[in-house]
Amino acid sequence: MIEAEKIVVGPLETNCYIIRGADCCVVIDPGDDFERIYEKIKDQRLAAILLTHGHFDHMCAAAELKTATGAKIYMHRGDKSMIGNRGLSLAFMGNTTPTPFEADVFVENGDILRFGEIEMGVLHTPGHSPGGVSYVLGMTVFCGDLIFRRSIGRFDFGDYDEEMASIRRLMSSFPDETLLCPGHGERTTIGEEKLYNPYLR
Repeated sequence: MIEAEKIVVGPLETNCYIIRGADCCVVIDPGDDFERIYEKIKDQRLAAILLTHGHFDHMCAAAELKTATGAKIYMHRGDKSMIGNRGLSLAFMGNTTPTPFEADVFVENGDILRFGEIEMGVLHTPGHSPGGVSYVLGMTVFCGDLIFRRSIGRFDFGDYDEEMASIRRLMSSFPDETLLCPGHGERTTIGEEKLYNPYLR
């Protein structure tokens, strides 16, 4: 049975998700607090580190996790330039400099990632950042900072029109009961956002 656990990490209270299968686990957006994350996964093989995008608060612990476990880092090529760049990664907002790393796998829209019994689809959902992606696990979408409960991700350093286009594609691609697990705040559903998100009216 596949289980998902959320832990909130770092100064911007980023949601880091741990997806557990029978023989391995996957971490989505290790934004900070390496020790806390590692304590959660140290007794199981970490198969992959998945980044929804390249902003600092979603990848601060990625390099340490990779070093400690040997797990590969997955991200979209569109955000590659953010690695090690305090300006593009917005690290200056957190008064920090994430340890640079090499991405091992660049995902593309439509990819299917398999880690033991864990199977996840990849959707390229740009707007908040050029390389923003969402990871789909059954009826759950880990959507990073694309959309939040009754709000959307910041677009002042992204592209508003592109972000809204990505959100609308997401809304139209899945049933209303699909669970959305964002990069910050509480989870929601596609149906709830269609009804109550002011940006979708």
